[in-house]
Amino acid sequence: MPELAVASRLYAVLAVSGPVVLTAFGIGGGDLPWFCSSESPYLPEGPYALGSVPAEALFLGVLLLPVVVAGLVSYGSRRAVLSAALVTGAVLVLGLLVSGPDPCTGQIRTASPWPLLVCYPLAVGALLLAARHPLPTRRYGFAPWAAVLPAAWGALCDRPVSAFDERSFTVFFDVAPGSSGDVPQWLCAALQWFTQADRIGLPVTLVALAAIAHATGLSRWIGATVAAVLLLFPVLDVFLLDELLLVRSHLPLAALLVVWTARPARLEVGPGSLARMRTVAVTAVVVLCAVWLVVSSYVPSR
Repeated sequence: MPELAVASRLYAVLAVSGPVVLTAFGIGGGDLPWFCSSESPYLPEGPYALGSVPAEALFLGVLLLPVVVAGLVSYGSRRAVLSAALVTGAVLVLGLLVSGPDPCTGQIRTASPWPLLVCYPLAVGALLLAARHPLPTRRYGFAPWAAVLPAAWGALCDRPVSAFDERSFTVFFDVAPGSSGDVPQWLCAALQWFTQADRIGLPVTLVALAAIAHATGLSRWIGATVAAVLLLFPVLDVFLLDELLLVRSHLPLAALLVVWTARPARLEVGPGSLARMRTVAVTAVVVLCAVWLVVSSYVPSR
């Protein structure tokens, strides 16, 4: 498998994931329609569920574009790669055309969505380069794409309603750790960051990265690392939240599907495969116990 063909496809997926990754780390969110353009001490920064259909379509496009591009370039054909470039360009054009009121102030935005303007042209360039280096068509199964729905659940269902949505009541909520006075501040900050990253859609980009890594034959450790990061979200919930209903139970399902994708292509039932499965299970238990010991040492009993 040519290195340039693999590198260009991987770079394209990383580039289309750029807007989600940047906003997850607090960069460029104020220039996108579903975030507040300025900080407010009374309202959450976002992302918001908007009443505008074009703005919601843009949010879904930015959220799901990494998975769409990963799925198209995984087929290896030149036509599929060019289709990925066309879809990326369409989302970019939609981002330039969509304008609406700020969800926190109600004022019309004037700033350009620079995260899209920076990342998507780079992705199109990488896709055009990848189109010149086709790869053999392979079958990848259903698991990597089935992981998209649980990974995107927080972004689809956990966004606060816009303050200026006249068709519904204004509802704001945030996840806060129980007994917050006894929990170290860095753990509270970590929980808030993971909550915000889940709403923005960072787990979707992780699933896309695992899918393209599997499709291009890169190390299976990438899939295992992605699954471990996805498990960090609910692990923090379990140890820091009083209400079990607030635990992000959809992400362990996404992690399980990612691990299933990263398994060897041929899984034969026999003593060898059973031994490997037993090793994986024991390793998972050890890792979870280690995480529990580290976190519980900082969180006092309630």
